[in-house]
Amino acid sequence: MSHPCGYRFWQASMLLLLALTLGGGIAAAAHAQTRQPPPSAVRCPSPANPRKLYFECVGHPFDALEETLTKDWAGVRTELRRLGITPTASYTTQLMGNPSGGQSQGLTYSGTLQTAINWDLDTLLHIPGLLFNVGAAWSTGKNLSADAIGNSFTVQSAYTAPGGGTNNLTLGEMYAQQQLLHHSLIIAAGRLVPETTFATMPVLTQYVNAGINPAPGALSINDATFTGYPPGVEWGAQALYNLTPRWQLAVGVFNTNQSAAGGGQGGLNFALQQGNRGVLAVMQVTYLANHAPGDGGMPGQFTLGGFYDSNRFSSLSHPNATESGTSSLYGLLQQMGAQISVRGGLA
Repeated sequence: MSHPCGYRFWQASMLLLLALTLGGGIAAAAHAQTRQPPPSAVRCPSPANPRKLYFECVGHPFDALEETLTKDWAGVRTELRRLGITPTASYTTQLMGNPSGGQSQGLTYSGTLQTAINWDLDTLLHIPGLLFNVGAAWSTGKNLSADAIGNSFTVQSAYTAPGGGTNNLTLGEMYAQQQLLHHSLIIAAGRLVPETTFATMPVLTQYVNAGINPAPGALSINDATFTGYPPGVEWGAQALYNLTPRWQLAVGVFNTNQSAAGGGQGGLNFALQQGNRGVLAVMQVTYLANHAPGDGGMPGQFTLGGFYDSNRFSSLSHPNATESGTSSLYGLLQQMGAQISVRGGLA
């Protein structure tokens, strides 16, 4: 007798392959022999910063002299890039205090050092469009919300230590990525983070308070395997199609290891199954308004998507029982309403 989990994984995999086949035909017809323009500057303002870097931005070139503190490292960065190796790192820190109210008064520091190394296998192994990416994060400090305020939404988005710790090193994403169809199709497989592709908005990554979250918090509350990184990471496969400069389709299938979603064992929990019996399947469609080069209007983004997790979850009506499967639908939008340019100088 076949295992239900294996059957569900087969179903999800077949749906993914079907989406890839249909999307590939559409993308090939739409693009013909034209080259896809680089990613939108709205979604990929700085590929040099690995923090909350979207999947489609990984591996794209950047100006080290303009975008990095260390510049060219006495020529080291240029030499590494010549070999096909691009290391990046960023440090985010937030020092915040609670002067009144809450559980107690106090001051806490929170910080995250996030790193990534990208190997261009076109340069190293002469395989066009193939790259390998691996990342890690070192989270330090305390959570002011837990230690002093006692509120639901953490006020320090830099606090990412799994399990409520104060000093945690976590292995992050680790995957191979292939670009096809003049870079309009991107496929990746390995240890991935659903939230770097699905249900996330670029403008919301700029806020400190987690009440304004890059991805709707209810999605990860209802399904922990949708948690972003750091610390969440899962085995999986995903694909993103830029059908046109304005329309984008993304699909993915992921494991549902609860320990890996919470950064358990420092991100070293590689188990495909650990008490879970299902897979997470996600699909979304995005319209990018005025993102293409030459567009004169204000940029915007409109996203509609949903996911289904075939795992078992606690029943809301019967707390001691479980039910199979949960699903979510989400819609996101951001639209620039005005653009202000300020110039000044000294006489």
